[in-house]
Amino acid sequence: MTTYAFELSGEHETLPKSEALALVEAFSTSYSVVSSFDQCLIVEAEGLDVQILGSRLAMTHSIIEVMAVCDADPSALAAAAEALDLPPKSYMVRARRIKSFLPAGDVVEREMGRILYRRGFRADLSMPEIVLRAVITCGKIVIGRQAAKADRGSFEARRPHLKPFFHPGVLMPRMARALVNLTQVRAGGAMLDPFAGTCGILIEACLIGARGLAIEAQPNLVRGASCNLQGLECSLMLGDAKRLPLKSSSIDAAVLDTPYGRSAKILARSKEILLQESLSELYRVIKPGCRMAIVADRPLESLLHSAGFDIIEAHTDRVHRSLVRHIFLCKRARKGSF
Repeated sequence: MTTYAFELSGEHETLPKSEALALVEAFSTSYSVVSSFDQCLIVEAEGLDVQILGSRLAMTHSIIEVMAVCDADPSALAAAAEALDLPPKSYMVRARRIKSFLPAGDVVEREMGRILYRRGFRADLSMPEIVLRAVITCGKIVIGRQAAKADRGSFEARRPHLKPFFHPGVLMPRMARALVNLTQVRAGGAMLDPFAGTCGILIEACLIGARGLAIEAQPNLVRGASCNLQGLECSLMLGDAKRLPLKSSSIDAAVLDTPYGRSAKILARSKEILLQESLSELYRVIKPGCRMAIVADRPLESLLHSAGFDIIEAHTDRVHRSLVRHIFLCKRARKGSF
């Protein structure tokens, strides 16, 4: 097995780790968690394609092939740098300090650079053959070769207000991608969003190669969202989440951000009825054993269990003082069928 460290973003307390573990589980033959530090997850994995993970992850900065984990003190760092088994290639050291943990990143970079230079290695800050990363967290320094780097800038370019059609209150692209990744849907898999809105979730699913299908009940949103889908191979249709025009057990994953407030009343007599009937339909169309990530403005445990879903994880996301998102990762039980 190979040991990898995931340099997690700090934009959410629990989702970055869950997203990374979901993809490790999906794209390795076997794995185990070695350590979980603040914004740094270390796993051992067999057969893991880190390039696929690097292209998909939203809440991870980089994936590191771990070469050493040492205490965060000068003597331990020096010993670790002396013992690094490196090929005769040019290198660059980049360190990231998590929160206020010591030492500072520039101190670690200088010390590692000094020792590697003395050992005869050549630094190259413009086009290095090897990028060495060090993560300083929880009294430890995790050192290794950068195996993959997430393109976080691409998510910024897809922010909602930069798209042709904008509507307030939608998920940011990194959150939408993380939810898609939680479902473990693969390229070619069918992923459904029954409350499409501006199609932010659908876009993220299509960009990782899934066969995206979205349904929206409001004609004005369907017309507007179609403008956001130019150049993407996906499907958006006018329809009702309570009466999905899909065969039973035909969907590999579902991701949905349920309507809040007045929007919910447009779609059903009450929010309760909307959720009950939509969840019943989602249970029907999702394949047994497959996953669904659902976002709501309130807890949904009772409704999810009543619909037949098993809850794998639950997260919360405070958007502002009057809105807390409740995020549930669920699985359709393998027993029973429609």
